[in-house]
Amino acid sequence: MAFTPSPNEARLGKDTPLVEQCFALYQEKRFDEVLSVGEPALAEMRGQPADGASREASALWSIVGLARQALGDHDGAHAALESSIDAAEEPERSTYRRHLGALALAAAHARLAKGASQDADDRLAVIRAAVAWTERGLAVLPADAALIEVREAAHDALWQAYEQAATVQLQRQEFAGARETLHEALGDPKIPAARAAGFRGLLSGTFGGEIGQLTAQAILSMQEGRESEAVAALQRAEELLETIPTDALAQARREEVDQRLWWGYAELGSRRLDAGDYEEALDPLIHALQFTSIGPERQAETRGAVVRALEGIAAVRALSIRRLAEAGSRDEAIVAAGELHGLVKHGLELGLEEDDLVAAFTRIRRLCEELGMDTRG
Repeated sequence: MAFTPSPNEARLGKDTPLVEQCFALYQEKRFDEVLSVGEPALAEMRGQPADGASREASALWSIVGLARQALGDHDGAHAALESSIDAAEEPERSTYRRHLGALALAAAHARLAKGASQDADDRLAVIRAAVAWTERGLAVLPADAALIEVREAAHDALWQAYEQAATVQLQRQEFAGARETLHEALGDPKIPAARAAGFRGLLSGTFGGEIGQLTAQAILSMQEGRESEAVAALQRAEELLETIPTDALAQARREEVDQRLWWGYAELGSRRLDAGDYEEALDPLIHALQFTSIGPERQAETRGAVVRALEGIAAVRALSIRRLAEAGSRDEAIVAAGELHGLVKHGLELGLEEDDLVAAFTRIRRLCEELGMDTRG
């Protein structure tokens, strides 16, 4: 969509032979020759006195800009046409503003057409460029109806491009990239309210999706006996959950995320418990117990597992403490017994009932009596 000036527009007043020559070359579509003749001449004009050169320079910059536009160099054309406006006297600037507006309109149309055939990864940048070109045009022709219409079309295409890019990133499980894309879209003050609501829904999906991915990794790692990797994945998922803005996840979605995390920690703790690794089972089980949205049955199940872990710890440590005392390290045994009592007592702070911990407390009380300790506190 190249703009071709009329003879009257190209020749404002009496043209110099240089302008006549360049315009003739332009009309003959010898665009490279326009540049090879016009640009060196403009470079020379910069060092010459301005008297009488203003009209020649502005006309020449305009023809050079139009030649660059015809060659597909929109940025070079824009710079040349801006120079034509700057060089012109005020009565003549309106003509050169129309040239620049026509360039901006053509450049925006070209990018919208190109964006339609691009994949989601590249479309955003192309559509953003289309929007930018309409803004460039409206900066010199604020009321131009064609530019206003194309700007609206470019913005509509931009919201679609954001949605497509974020959707593709979600499908690839590129959650951080999808969040960056959506935050960028939501940060645009021109985004319509309906679009913003949809993007916020997609944004919440990035958090839920990534946590789902991490918990799935944790489950697979547990099944393959790679517990350290399972723990790392669960910790990353929990850290991510803590960063989620309150309004970024609907209540139902947040509860679903809690269920996934609960299951991961509870499964890890249960596996360790079944293997007799009571100390290692306690921490993931305590994590699981902190998810209060899991429902009363699962809470009761998790409390029961924590109780089993504490009872197992009390039994194993009691044996070790007695051996310490028998070996003559009574003071060390007393310290260890106090730590054990504190650990089991912490279960009450986690929501366990005293009745749940009767077996563990009875074992510890018997141990403390053997060591001459007072456990009434």
